[in-house]
Amino acid sequence: MRKKWWGVLGGLGAGVINGLLGAGGGMVVVPLLSAMGVRGKRSHATALMVIVPLSAVSAVLYLVQGRVGFADALPWLPGSLLGAYLGSRLMPKIATGWLKLLFGGLMLWGGVRLL
Repeated sequence: MRKKWWGVLGGLGAGVINGLLGAGGGMVVVPLLSAMGVRGKRSHATALMVIVPLSAVSAVLYLVQGRVGFADALPWLPGSLLGAYLGSRLMPKIATGWLKLLFGGLMLWGGVRLL
């Protein structure tokens, strides 16, 4: 029962961060899943299953509110879709330790850039 509530609260936090920062929910979801016992690559894959619907809702709301247009995202979509495909194919081949280092490094780099 406790895990269920952590999932609900973590999902709420990820949703708020995603809506505010644009897909920053992974920084919440992956560590929370790890704390709940979902380890390694499974936590990253599960986080994507959570983040994709969050991102879709945020994107539709921003589109409907007129804050962004589809044309703004169009130049990014082909490369992003190809990158997502390649990343999902590469993840099973990368050792979990390297994946953690990559994720942590990207979080640190992003944090430093935001400061």
